[in-house]
Amino acid sequence: MKLLICGKGGSGKSTVSVLMARAFQRLGKRVLLVDADESNLGLHRLAGSPSAETLLEALGGKAGLRSRKQAAFPSATCPAFYETAFTWEDIPERCVPDADGIRLLKIGKIKTFGEGCACPMGGVLRPFLLNFQAGADDRMIVDMAAGVEHFGRSVDAHGDRIIGVIDPSFESFKLARSIMALAQGADTPIAFVLNKADDRMREAISQFIDPALIWAEIRDQDALFMAGLEGRPIDLEDPEVDALCRRLEPVGASQ
Repeated sequence: MKLLICGKGGSGKSTVSVLMARAFQRLGKRVLLVDADESNLGLHRLAGSPSAETLLEALGGKAGLRSRKQAAFPSATCPAFYETAFTWEDIPERCVPDADGIRLLKIGKIKTFGEGCACPMGGVLRPFLLNFQAGADDRMIVDMAAGVEHFGRSVDAHGDRIIGVIDPSFESFKLARSIMALAQGADTPIAFVLNKADDRMREAISQFIDPALIWAEIRDQDALFMAGLEGRPIDLEDPEVDALCRRLEPVGASQ
């Protein structure tokens, strides 16, 4: 199963991604948490993972991507993820460090002034999602780049479901409506998570999206706030997220 976590910057995508990863882990699933946001520098800390080589770096970086993409996947059954199907075991081990039972993969980061745009990261992510063959107990959770550019690249057509994260702001409400329409264009089912939710937010969001699409409401919690503030691992359970992950289980996995 491949789940794409979307929303505006600051909505809580990374927090929700880690909470979901831990919830699926408790369900006995093998979890791959994918950091697909080139400007997010803190997901590995929230997951309790060491910082590791990005997939783009393993493929030779921007300059060497085209010539070295096959060398990163030497398996005879998977010569290059751009052209053929591959599995978890074909991902370079150095790119997926263990984070207390889950694995974290970073697609790529902008690191130096003038290095160019993030297009190569999108160029890596789309075929990665397209050709990754998830096993029956594999759960891939992708913390997408903020905003909607990835929809324009057709990336979101290759997930089993989009999870939109909404924070209590008018901008987030408007973007949720846009994401809903874009998900329809991608022919990918969507559900939403309200972050920092209360009764006022629930009433306001009902003017923008169907309340039936809201599958979880995460209350404002001091422990989550402090983890984000200090860059510490998120080690708590949220009953709403646990219920969300159990509800997602029947969706099925892309093969």
